[in-house]
Amino acid sequence: MRRAFPYVATLIVLLIVAGIFLLRPTPFIGVTSDAMAASLKGAAPIASVECDEAAEDEWTCDTTAAGPGQDRSYDVTINGFGCWTATPAAGSPEVGTPATLSGCITILDH
Repeated sequence: MRRAFPYVATLIVLLIVAGIFLLRPTPFIGVTSDAMAASLKGAAPIASVECDEAAEDEWTCDTTAAGPGQDRSYDVTINGFGCWTATPAAGSPEVGTPATLSGCITILDH
């Protein structure tokens, strides 16, 4: 049993690192406009999203919603772990659109 311990410990460490990478890949591979758009699209009923980097850890995303008159522009702030908060760029949200969106970029968004 003692001989197996280093192998089991190594396997556990590798699984933890792989889990962190899958859930929060941003510190390792960064954020792309496509990843930011995919993550934002998954947070709300949005037909399409285009995101542009405004500054470091800040993005501007223009959305086209499924319903008429619900197109919106969001200012998005991302933390070091790939979690983000999106607030409407033009102040208060329109009726039918969420005031604030939030989420995290995962490996599925890349």
